[in-house]
Parts: sequence; structure tokens; C-alpha cells
Amino acid sequence: MGRKVTDDGMTRDSMVWTQGQDGWMRAEDVSELAQLFTVMLPPPPAG
Repeated sequence: MGRKVTDDGMTRDSMVWTQGQDGWMRAEDVSELAQLFTVMLPPPPAG
């Protein structure tokens, strides 16, 4: 999922939905995604 954040431009304010949620939520409010916005991702491999 970390790569999706950088490749697709997902931000902490992106609206997301997963099965079991009552409705759409900001990505940073979903515990499984929130950690992606607190850690610096390594740069993609060169090549």
C-alpha cells in the first residue's frame, strides 16, 4: 500500500472506503493507513 500512496498520489486527505466501514473516511483516520503518513518512505529503486 505504501507504493500506492506515492504512485497514485494518495494523501492523508484522500477519501477511502473498505469493507466494514460505515462510510467514506479520510485516509489518515483509517488506522491501517494512518501509519503510511507518519513514516518517510524510501525512494523507489533506480533502474
